[in-house]
Amino acid sequence: MARESSRGGLSAAELRRVLDAVDPAAHHGQGEFLPDTVLECLIRLIGCDDATFQVMDVRRRHTVIQEMNPSFGHDGDEAELLDLFRSGFWDSLSCSYPNRTGDYASVTRLSDFYTRTELSRTTIGAYFARAGIRHELVVPLPPDGELDRRVMLFRGDGPDFTDRDAMLMGLLRPHLIALHLRQRRHAAGVPELTPRQMQALRLVARFPAAGYPDAL
Repeated sequence: MARESSRGGLSAAELRRVLDAVDPAAHHGQGEFLPDTVLECLIRLIGCDDATFQVMDVRRRHTVIQEMNPSFGHDGDEAELLDLFRSGFWDSLSCSYPNRTGDYASVTRLSDFYTRTELSRTTIGAYFARAGIRHELVVPLPPDGELDRRVMLFRGDGPDFTDRDAMLMGLLRPHLIALHLRQRRHAAGVPELTPRQMQALRLVARFPAAGYPDAL
């Protein structure tokens, strides 16, 4: 069988999986922040144990998580683990990086900030150890006021996420933002407009109401 062609280091099969992950026509399922099918595609594309969408009120530290594998990362009392995460969030160089720096575009790994030994000495390291998480990849989304929003990928063992994994998620990030906004509109009952309807709205917006003849 002929080998599939490669473009930019990606095989044709990988390119199809990338497109599948962000194709709006392919994702209309349930999910509080993203369609669950999007998170499923990310797990297959990158190769990880879990993919979650996290929303946290950074002022009140109230956290809501949409996750694909609820059983992953829950070694012990869930409320106790969440308290441990919240208590270590701001002191964690990795977790609070977007909030401290204002850089909500960079995709980062846990290993970008800590060695294994350094991580073990931190509160957030204790959280990861309790949760059975060894590797993390964070894709921050633009904040919504006090709400921090991010997609996170986790591995319980095996190799760390690679530069290539981070690059792929960086390429997908704008599409994840668009899919998230679409899911919010859907949850609010706002109908989606067709491209033709959007074009008509743009034309209307170019002409202020005061510019129309009185007869209209």
